[in-house]
Amino acid sequence: MSRKALGIVAALLLVVGGITTVFGPGGSSASGFAGGCIRIGLVLAALWLALPQIQTTVKRLPGWLASWFLSKAKPGEGPARKDSPAVREKRPRRRSGL
Repeated sequence: MSRKALGIVAALLLVVGGITTVFGPGGSSASGFAGGCIRIGLVLAALWLALPQIQTTVKRLPGWLASWFLSKAKPGEGPARKDSPAVREKRPRRRSGL
């Protein structure tokens, strides 16, 4: 996401949250909506401030470390470890031929 778009979205959420707080209805759903907008807007504003540092840190990471954090393999997939016991397959029971 570009830094400009992130800043615009953060500013919009902060404005919508502020307007809803001041001029919105007095119900609990309106205050919950306003609080959510303000919280998310503040987090996105913090990310907007830190985005250049985050991008330089990601560029400096070695490729193997980045792939370790971003791998999509599920815990059951992949090569078996040597220290884990072999998994036996369950065989179906035989029926008697009576």
